[in-house]
Amino acid sequence: MRGDFLNFAGRFVSLLIVVWVSLTFPSDAQAIDVGRMDGRMNISRHATVAKDVPAAITMADILSPTSEIAFVKNHADAFQASSRKGDVWMRMQLRNSGVTDMHGDLVVRFPYLQRVDAYLLDTEGYIRTGTAGSGVALSGIALPAPFPTFEIDVPAGQTRTVYIRASGGPMVVMPVWFHTSADYQSWFQGSVGIFALLMGIACTFTFYAWSIARKSDTPAYRLYFWFCVTAITYVIFSTGMGKSLFWPQSNVSTITLVYILQGAVTAFGAVFISNFLDIRRRWPSFYIVINGLIALCVLSSIGGFFPSLLSRAVYMICSGIGPIVVLVGVWVMHRRGAPGAGAVLIGWAPLIMATVWLYLRLFEITPYFEINHYIVPLGLCFTVFQFSWAISNRVKDAEASAATDPLTGLSNRRDLDTTLAALTRSNTPACTAVLAIDLDGFKAINDTHGHDAGDLVLQVIASRLKNVGAGRAKPFRTGGDEFLIVYSNRDARADIQQFGAQCITVINRPIAYRGTLLSVGASVGVAFIDDHVDFRESISRADAALYAAKREGKGVVRLFDQRQSPVGQPSAVQPPLGQPGFRPVVVNG
Repeated sequence: MRGDFLNFAGRFVSLLIVVWVSLTFPSDAQAIDVGRMDGRMNISRHATVAKDVPAAITMADILSPTSEIAFVKNHADAFQASSRKGDVWMRMQLRNSGVTDMHGDLVVRFPYLQRVDAYLLDTEGYIRTGTAGSGVALSGIALPAPFPTFEIDVPAGQTRTVYIRASGGPMVVMPVWFHTSADYQSWFQGSVGIFALLMGIACTFTFYAWSIARKSDTPAYRLYFWFCVTAITYVIFSTGMGKSLFWPQSNVSTITLVYILQGAVTAFGAVFISNFLDIRRRWPSFYIVINGLIALCVLSSIGGFFPSLLSRAVYMICSGIGPIVVLVGVWVMHRRGAPGAGAVLIGWAPLIMATVWLYLRLFEITPYFEINHYIVPLGLCFTVFQFSWAISNRVKDAEASAATDPLTGLSNRRDLDTTLAALTRSNTPACTAVLAIDLDGFKAINDTHGHDAGDLVLQVIASRLKNVGAGRAKPFRTGGDEFLIVYSNRDARADIQQFGAQCITVINRPIAYRGTLLSVGASVGVAFIDDHVDFRESISRADAALYAAKREGKGVVRLFDQRQSPVGQPSAVQPPLGQPGFRPVVVNG
C-alpha cells in the first residue's frame, strides 16, 4: 500500500515537472500576432536566439535543412551576450491576423552594435535584407535612426519570419521592439526630441563655461569648458545620433570614437576637479592618483592595440572604477572642509550613478528599462549643471572678494567705481549726495597701540557707519582711514547735513581695546548731486569740502560751495577776502 502511494506521488511530481518545463521552456517561439497591435511591443521575449555562431555562417546556411545552428527560446526583455566568440542570431515570426496589411518598424534599441543584418522571409522563401549599425552604411530595408531600425511589412492573413544578425563589439544587447508605422514616427520624434533637449541643456552650460573661461586666467574654468565639449560630443555619438546625422551612408565606425570620448570625459572631469579643488596643494597623494587615472584614460583611446584582457581592464578603470575613486576622494575632501568639494561631489555623483547603473545592467543585475537609453545623457546634464553652479558661486565669491575691503567688510574703491558707472548710466539719479569722511587722530592710535588696535578701530567704525546709514546710505572704504558714503534717500539737504553730523557722533564714541578706551574723531565733507554735475565730480567736491573741514578745525561737517573748485581743479571764482567758501557745521562729540 505504501509502495503504491509513493509510486503515484513520484509519477505525479514528474508530470508536474514536465508540464512546467514545457510551458516555461518551449522548444520554439510562437508567432507574434501583430495584426491587431496598436502602438508598440517588446518582442525579444518571443524570439529564439543562437549565439557564438561563426562569422562565416550565412543566411543560406541557417535555412539549410542540414544546418546545425540551434536556436533556443529567449526569456528576457533584452537578450544579452558577448560576440567575442561569434555572431548572435535572433529569429522571430510575425503573424498578421488582421484584415489590413501591417506596415511596421523593427528597432534594436542598442546604439553600440557595430553591424546588424536583418532578413525578412515570406512564405515562399523570398528574402529582403537590410544592414544598419554604428560601423556600417545603411542599406536595404534599414532606416536612418539612432538605433538599428528596419522597415517590416506583414500582409493581412500572412506570416513573416525575421532573422537578425548582430556582429562586432564585445557586448551585444538586443532589446527588440516592433512598432506600427505611426507609433514609430511619434516614438522616434520623441526620442530625438529628448536627446536634443538634453544636448541643448548641456550646450547652454557649455556656452556659459566658454564665457567664463575667456574672461578668466583660471585654468579650472578652461578645463571645465573642454569637459563640457567632450561630454556633449560623447552624448551625440554614444546615443547613435552622430552616426545617423552626419554619415549614415558611411562605413566609418563610431565605436572607437565613443571609447575615446568616454576616456576624454573622465580625464577632463578629473583634471577639472583637481584644479578646481586645488588638490595638488591640499592632498598631494590624491593628486598622484588622479594623474594616474588621466594617464589610463589616454591609454584607453588606443586600447585597440592592447591585448584583449588589458584593454578591457583599462576601459573598466577609466569608465567605472576610476571615476568612483575620484568620487570617494572628493567626499573625503568635503569631510575635511575643502571649499567647493561639496558642490563638486553633488555634481560628479549623478554621472557615476548613471555609469554604475549601466554596468549593473550589462551584468544583468538590474532590469531593462527604456530610461536606460537616456540615463547617461541625463547624468551628464546634471553634472554640467552642478559644476556650472559651483563655478558660478566661485566667480561670485571672487567678484565679491575683489569688491570688498578684507579688513572692514565694506565695499572698496573698485566697487565704488562700479557703482558710479552704474549711476552714470542711469537716467534718474539714484543718489542725492556724497559724503567724504577722514578720521582724526587715527595715526596716533597706530603709533601708540600698534596696528592691531588700528585695525580694530577701523572695523568698529565700519560697523557703525553701516548701522547709521542702513536703508539710506552705503559706506565705502577708499583709503587707510578714509571713507566715502553714497547717500541714496531723496531727503532735504538739511537732513543730509544732519546725517553727516550723526556719522561724526557715532565715530567719536570710545572703543574698548585691552582695557583701554580708544578715541578718534572725524571730519566730513558733503557734496550734493544735481543734474549738472556727474558723480565723479561730486566725489572731488566732497573731497574738497573734507580738506576744508580738516584745515578749519576738524570734527565738523563742511558743505561744498559752488565758489570753491573741486580737488585737482583751479578755482573758477575766488571768494572775496574774508568770505569763506564753505559753511561749517560744528559737532560736539
